Amino acid sequence: MNNKRLLMVTTAFPYGQGESFVDAELRYMAESFEEVTLVPCFFTADKPPRAVAHGVELAYARARWGASRILHVAVSLTRALWGYRWLGEAVFVLKSPHRRENLKELIRCLYRARLFEQFLERQRAAGRHYDMIYFYWIVPEIAGALAFRQKARSFSVAPLTIVARAHGGDLYEERRSGGYAGLTDAIMAGVDAVFCISAHGRAYLAHKYPGLTERFHLARLGVEDPGFISPQRADDTLSILSCSFMVPGKRIHLIADAIAMLLSENADLTVRWTHIGDGELFQQLESYVARVLDNHRVEVVFKGYMRQPDLVAFYRETPFDVIVNVSDTEGIPVSLMEASAVGIPMMATDVGGSGEIVNSTNGVLIDENADCATIAAALLKFHDKGVAAGYRARARAYWHAHFNAETNYVNFGKALHQSMEQS
Repeated sequence: MNNKRLLMVTTAFPYGQGESFVDAELRYMAESFEEVTLVPCFFTADKPPRAVAHGVELAYARARWGASRILHVAVSLTRALWGYRWLGEAVFVLKSPHRRENLKELIRCLYRARLFEQFLERQRAAGRHYDMIYFYWIVPEIAGALAFRQKARSFSVAPLTIVARAHGGDLYEERRSGGYAGLTDAIMAGVDAVFCISAHGRAYLAHKYPGLTERFHLARLGVEDPGFISPQRADDTLSILSCSFMVPGKRIHLIADAIAMLLSENADLTVRWTHIGDGELFQQLESYVARVLDNHRVEVVFKGYMRQPDLVAFYRETPFDVIVNVSDTEGIPVSLMEASAVGIPMMATDVGGSGEIVNSTNGVLIDENADCATIAAALLKFHDKGVAAGYRARARAYWHAHFNAETNYVNFGKALHQSMEQS
């Protein structure tokens, strides 16, 4: 079963701070393959990668972002315009209200697809053959892999299975500023299987592509068992946790507004709010919070980015009553999986697949457009330690049943092999 070779395409992993959840998946899934090679689409040369037990191939990222980038882009785009089917998409783009933005998207997708096809051609010429290409996200490079496979069949090479995961931002086309993701129809028509991290995502694809439903599967992410339950606070201070990148879609300012309302309406309440994560809005949010929460009864701690081992250690030592997520879009937040694994109750907006991890037994799910009063009332519910204790046990149990890394990723490895057998 494990004599197969896998090429896994990521955004940047093992480079950078993102995609931290890939590491746990690799540890379990890689046992199903003789060899795994990682292909990040981007890397930062002046920063070392995270330690991994697998080969890392940087040729594609170098071609896309290196010193000869302009030449590679020009050649790839020219060949893509000649060899790929794009006229139908161009007609759609030119009729769209965001035609200029979407035309750039189509051009970008075409050259990325062709550039990745060329990367695979060079891999084959160098004697490197793979049984499966696994894309961690829905990206234009999949179209290049499909084109490579179509041409490679004439060389009588071994069968090549092409699969992808689908999360949130890469899946829901209407979330794009122009409402369009290039080459998606061709990708869905050609890929062997798409593994969605949420049932919501699978239903979205099944509705959009009703003739292709058999290739869309549910394969949840997961986090490893930390082996402990986060402590419950001993004092009377409401301890709130949030964990996300500081970007517009996370709407972190709403948490500050809700805390401000809680303080104004509850004269004896004290609050400690800890946020983990950084991003483009860090300084802006820091200034906003300092202004909105100028109150001696609240303590705000912005921890910034934390490595996974440090996060686990932090959860072991620090009591929290609730983790809150008020995003306007989501797949299923890994931050909620991590929190529920240590028994922290959850509160989240009902967007994407969030309702598949947060429910009335382990937390509070609120409307995606909930106002400040609704968020504040939901947070205050967890101030009662007796009430919170029940949520804590059920949060941990729900993680174990649905988001345990060992269970989910071992099963995922088996699903990948099944895809190879069927393709």
